[in-house]
Order: sequence, then structure tokens, then C-alpha cells
Amino acid sequence: MNPTATQSQTATSPVEAIQIWLVQQLSEVLSLDPATVDVTQPLTRYGLDSIDAVTLVGDLEDWLDEELPSTLLWDYPTIAKAATYLVEELEVSVDTGN
Repeated sequence: MNPTATQSQTATSPVEAIQIWLVQQLSEVLSLDPATVDVTQPLTRYGLDSIDAVTLVGDLEDWLDEELPSTLLWDYPTIAKAATYLVEELEVSVDTGN
């Protein structure tokens, strides 16, 4: 296999890194199989309530070492939208190991 193709397939962008982290955390909080979480679906579809959402944002703040709006997951109700907002609008950085 072409090593360059392998590297590009395993490389993770900051948006993808945040999405992966959020899927893992959501899965743990709501006892879901991470493989069943679609980052384009509203988080309320998985049963995320306001208390869990605020807690998740607090954990995300700790992980990113950034202050975030507590309403992040209501203002950007999908994992994809929240991750894109964080990277493009708030310009948060994530160590993706690249």
C-alpha cells in the first residue's frame, strides 16, 4: 500500500479530532455505541438533555483549555456543527498528533 495514502487516511484534522472526542464523550454519558452516533444528527436525537449538554461543554473546555459558551451544543446542535464552529470561528487548536 502507498504510505502517503495511508498517512492521509489516518491524519486527523482539528474538526475531526473534536468530533471524535465528542462522539466518545456522548457515548459514555448516554451509554451509546460510538459507531451509532451520526455527527450530522441533532444531539437531542440521542437523548442529550440540558444538564448533560452543559457538563459536556465543561469537559470540552477542560480538554481544549478554552472558555466556551455554555450554550454551545444548543446553538450548534450537531457534533459536526459544533466542531466546525470551534475550529473556524473560535479558532481553537487541537493536538492531532500530525
